[in-house]
Amino acid sequence: MSCFLQLITTFIEPFSTSYWMFAITRFFIGSTVAGVLLCTYSLMMEITGPNKRELMSWFCTVPYPLGQVFMPIFAYYLRSWNKFCLGIAIPNLFYLVYYFALPESPKWLIAQGRLDDASKVMTQAAKWNNRPSENMIDVVKSIASENTEYKDSQQEKANYTDLFRTRRLGINTVCSCTIWFILGISFFGSNQYIGQTSSNPFVAVALAGVLQISGITLTAFLCKILGRKATMISAFVVCAVSNACLAAPPEWYYLRLVMGIIGLGCAAGAFASMYMYTTELFPTVTRNMAMGASSTISRVGSMLAPYVAGLTGVAAWLPPAAFAVVPVLGALTCLLLPETKGQKLTDHVV
Repeated sequence: MSCFLQLITTFIEPFSTSYWMFAITRFFIGSTVAGVLLCTYSLMMEITGPNKRELMSWFCTVPYPLGQVFMPIFAYYLRSWNKFCLGIAIPNLFYLVYYFALPESPKWLIAQGRLDDASKVMTQAAKWNNRPSENMIDVVKSIASENTEYKDSQQEKANYTDLFRTRRLGINTVCSCTIWFILGISFFGSNQYIGQTSSNPFVAVALAGVLQISGITLTAFLCKILGRKATMISAFVVCAVSNACLAAPPEWYYLRLVMGIIGLGCAAGAFASMYMYTTELFPTVTRNMAMGASSTISRVGSMLAPYVAGLTGVAAWLPPAAFAVVPVLGALTCLLLPETKGQKLTDHVV
């Protein structure tokens, strides 16, 4: 549904006849983008085994900054706003293939009791990977039987209160939302700084995208080696130190530039890692709700980022200080979360 609505609204946007029409279409585009990103990410994580989850996370998160790298190319050759909007709407046509190409998550189907549908998806996946596909329905029933004791009417119709059903889930929910809020401030604040390092906006936007890819690649590797918790804490600490260095005098331009680059890379890497971490912290029946709640809180942080950056009017050292303190709070919050590296995704609230 999100893909369909995004496809429609992106093609309506270039033909807006008033500011309000343009603003309304942008509102729906922003709403549907969040749905597409979060649902797709959850789906990819649920169909990927624990030993390949870091690689899948990389494939899911790198296209975002990669799109940012290519966006200046569209903007350079399509100088009018409506042509630019139409140009970036065209790739959305790939969504038409999604309905036929993407299967439903077997974990979600099993959690909902749709064992026959789950068996069909898993059989097709086994054939694609040259694995045995016989008696797949028995495999599905065996998986489902492990969760029988947790199935009840409340879990089948999960709602946001289930995010606080147990003490562990409640802690995970509060910590996840807090970290996403911090990432919203840190990531978009760092992005804004890098955007001011070049007088050429096309170069600045593309540069920010390249830096994000580097950070995402590094943290994906570290998640495989060190685990989620240590990687997140390390990224936050380095980001904090880098942002603190931005308080250096203006004549130390290159130091500030290098520190800004490192800070943005760490913020992007932490953001990508937190996507994976969040999917692993919550059971299937509440995973999308947890991702949605966390992402919503993150947008609040991203809205505050420009105001924090604007504190230079009060004192030049205030924005770097704020962007340094916030990641430290993120690192401390990570200490309250469990390590999830190599663990199977749970299906029900336990």
